[in-house]
Amino acid sequence: MSARTAEPMPAGAQSGMTARPPEAKPALQPMIVAKGLRKSFGARQVLHDVDLTVLPSEVVCIIGPSGSGKSTVLRCLAFLERYDDGTVHIEGDLLGYHEVGSRRMPASDRRVDQVRASLGMVFQHFHLWPHMTALANVTTALRVVKRMPRTEAEAQGRAMLAKVGLADRADAYPAALSGGQKQRVAIARALAMQPKAMLFDEPTSALDPELVGEVLAVMKHLAAEGMTMVVVTHEMGFAAHVADRVVFMDAGRIIEQGPPSELFSNPKSERLQQFLATWRERSL
Repeated sequence: MSARTAEPMPAGAQSGMTARPPEAKPALQPMIVAKGLRKSFGARQVLHDVDLTVLPSEVVCIIGPSGSGKSTVLRCLAFLERYDDGTVHIEGDLLGYHEVGSRRMPASDRRVDQVRASLGMVFQHFHLWPHMTALANVTTALRVVKRMPRTEAEAQGRAMLAKVGLADRADAYPAALSGGQKQRVAIARALAMQPKAMLFDEPTSALDPELVGEVLAVMKHLAAEGMTMVVVTHEMGFAAHVADRVVFMDAGRIIEQGPPSELFSNPKSERLQQFLATWRERSL
């Protein structure tokens, strides 16, 4: 069940009263749309015609066995991997290519950066600069990419570190931080760029079990604030309680997707049934 539940019925909207027809709401433009994604590494095809749409403020968790293509999908959504066929649109703009008549041509690096500027990404491994403090790790992109003045960048960086619970660790170097703290610095670094959507690639899999909770707590807070999120994860509890939609992948294909309450309690595909049974056995 998603953590973001519907609001209670207003007072007075009770049985016996004439209900006013709900007003039509404008359709949300999808934040991310992937269609027909294919990707191969050499002779091995790892993605087979993957379609995925993510709406604003939606939290989508991608689950599945190792090697199922989950991380490759995420990297294609950010164009960290060049997809071989299909399309990825970010807020309506084609990512990675431009179309000339019936031909598709690679986009310039500048255009790629423009289209994916609304995306923030957090990796399994933290990728922090070891010779920089936590604050410097968060503010470097603000100063280099956004050309933000130092004082303004540092103010924003400190605000983001406070947001992830690390206000008192701004001057610490990565070697002095725990794995959970390093990952929270990485999240702060991505948030500092003010993305409209966050992509998480197994953000807790490199952490000791006792440190997982502090990272998931930050992610839950972001979800509650309405951040659009696509999360590749092995944390089934997080997917069950925070996601609006869970996507199950196997062998480079989306096998099944839907609300977590349906997917976990009533899996339709035999492959998902097997996957969940194995997960439950390991959790005992």
